[in-house]
Amino acid sequence: MKTKLAIAALLSALFINVASAEDQKVTGNVSTKYTSDYHRRGVELSAEAIQAQVGFNVDVGSIDIFGDFSTNQGTDNDTDTDELTVGVGTGFLEDKLNAYIGVYNTDTSDTGSDLEAFVSLQVNTLLEPSVSVYRDTDDNLYTFEGQIGHTFDLQIVDVGITGVLGNTEATTSTDSTYTGARAKISKTFDSLNVYTDIAVSDNDNRDNETMWGVGLSLNF
Repeated sequence: MKTKLAIAALLSALFINVASAEDQKVTGNVSTKYTSDYHRRGVELSAEAIQAQVGFNVDVGSIDIFGDFSTNQGTDNDTDTDELTVGVGTGFLEDKLNAYIGVYNTDTSDTGSDLEAFVSLQVNTLLEPSVSVYRDTDDNLYTFEGQIGHTFDLQIVDVGITGVLGNTEATTSTDSTYTGARAKISKTFDSLNVYTDIAVSDNDNRDNETMWGVGLSLNF
């Protein structure tokens, strides 16, 4: 309950600031996807699942306010997961470097709610490398994650490649290192994007696994 109240208060404060700003640009997106498996930080949370997502971005001067809610619903009595991210970001060095801070809440059907604060840095170069640090607000556990990615415009379709390397603490004495890679082929029709992807997930406690999915998203 306290977690939901804290998130609601943060959302209210962000929207009040947005409403009072004169120079602002608001964008958003909604999407849905079928996936053969859902992994989070190298851990499989469900097999076949239907996913949905809604997000927004508000540019107020040099400040970017963003939020994202996603849900993963397993089709075979697997773990259901809801994830909410809210934060702010800004650019430095003529927008060559972006910095973000915010909160990330995960609610799973079998383990309950988990709220983390995070800080991220992204360098706007060819592979857009980023580094993020997450800290659990209850147990003082940390997750460190690095990511690179690039999208190739092939005229007919876009091909995006993403790689991730991270380390997450399960307890104060145990942790897990995980890796992942994803290839995404997409086609945009006006504001509608249709895509398919294939990904590989691995951690130091198991062999790697391959998953795939198909989905569509609408930008507005």
